[in-house]
Amino acid sequence: MGAVFDIDVAKSHAICHLDTHPNLDLTTKLKLCHHFRIISWLSPTFKALVSQPIESFDPSGLRQIPTHILHALIQVKHWITTHRLTLAAITPPAIAGFSGLTPATCAPKWESVWREGPAEMLRHPDIFYAGRDILSKLISTDLSPVCQDCGEMSVFNVQDSGSLVMEKIFVDKILGELRTWLTNQ
Repeated sequence: MGAVFDIDVAKSHAICHLDTHPNLDLTTKLKLCHHFRIISWLSPTFKALVSQPIESFDPSGLRQIPTHILHALIQVKHWITTHRLTLAAITPPAIAGFSGLTPATCAPKWESVWREGPAEMLRHPDIFYAGRDILSKLISTDLSPVCQDCGEMSVFNVQDSGSLVMEKIFVDKILGELRTWLTNQ
């Protein structure tokens, strides 16, 4: 009624109560977000959808998502998958510690530690691990094959590079474009 008669108070009331409605699924929420330009729903709903495997959606749910938003969802999921597979295939460089050992001494051992821990998690796009989970795995992995200084410096390099949180940058970039598109419609 609020949308039909352009009553702002009624629209705000409906949006507030629908946001917490237990039977409102994510795809329907995106459909309503698009139809009624509810910008505040876009970010949390889109992020929740990105965190789920695309195969988990039923076809009827996907049909509800507006084409532009669905394309953006598929695009960002593709970027994330490609990035994760690249991280799994290319081991971050071993950084020499202060103990005087060269990276050449620890590099093969570091590569082995990386491949057996975080890279294994990144290789499986069907199981989603957040960058923080992968970093925790790296920190908890047995780094004893690598000297302590090189291990600490190499882990710090992975943390500091931001490569494990690039997914957030991908999502934020797409969300900025979607907000602009939704606002200008």
